[in-house]
Amino acid sequence: MSQTPDSPPLSPPAGFHWRPVQRDDVPAIQQLTIATAAVDKTEGPASPQNIQQIFALLGDEMPRNSLAGLTPAGEIVALAMVFFRPADNERLAMISGTVHPDYRARGLGSYLLAWMEARVQQQAARDNNDQPVRVQTSCADHLQDRITLFGQHGFAPIRYAYKMRHPLAQQIAKTSLPDGLQLIPWHETHSDAARQAFNIAFQDIWGVPEMDTTLWQQFFVGVPQFRPDLSWLVLADETIVAFCINWVNERNQEGWIEAVGVLPAWRGRGVAAALLTQSLHEFQALGLKSAGLDVDTENPTGALQLYEKLGFAAIKRTIFFSKPLN
Repeated sequence: MSQTPDSPPLSPPAGFHWRPVQRDDVPAIQQLTIATAAVDKTEGPASPQNIQQIFALLGDEMPRNSLAGLTPAGEIVALAMVFFRPADNERLAMISGTVHPDYRARGLGSYLLAWMEARVQQQAARDNNDQPVRVQTSCADHLQDRITLFGQHGFAPIRYAYKMRHPLAQQIAKTSLPDGLQLIPWHETHSDAARQAFNIAFQDIWGVPEMDTTLWQQFFVGVPQFRPDLSWLVLADETIVAFCINWVNERNQEGWIEAVGVLPAWRGRGVAAALLTQSLHEFQALGLKSAGLDVDTENPTGALQLYEKLGFAAIKRTIFFSKPLN
């Protein structure tokens, strides 16, 4: 096995070459996602842009926080990535592993999990921090092999999320904003103020880290699918009190509501409904087939109930798993 100096000392399954992910692995990783999407019935393979986004999140730590398993022919059939995220009073690592369907049931999944856990432990020891360490991962609720594997390795389900979809064929009623509020199109000059509004609106929402300027670019406004022409801000006396960040998935002809948020003082007044119905109308005008979004089933703002009221229906459930490491 080829290892960087920082690689955890584990014994990998034989017959594969192991190394960190490299920048020119994009086509090979896309082929892996094509194979897994077909068997796992997920939304679809990752685009090259999606993979580049993931590389950006790994950043300079990619040689230490990623692992690829290759066949003798050079095909990537196993992939692991570790993302350290800021969290209150703990060290949180998000982990993601993928094994090609033709190479499953050979111990590769267990090895990837062990490698990722060891990498998190290694980094925690290096940081010499007394905070507890927790690892988190997720999968769709129909992937029983993944659920079983996580359970065998000590992971427990802690949270659930729905992917919801709204068809755009029927007429959609618009909701008006309360008096005194102004709806304006997104503009780059408002981006940092919108970021600050996001941090306030999502400060009590599970699983959402505080966005600094780098994360804001990486997660929201710097991604290729971001559509500023379809995104909206709500102002009260020139102050942003709500926002809706929208994307378009060209492959699925779907408008995607990536984030909708309202500052706590303005909730319960129909502001989110106005932003959502405005977005649905804009998606319709483009000729898109549907609109989609993700929601935590325990979102404390009542988001799930609002989405259902507006005509969104759950089409997929994701399970989030967690494991303490010390």
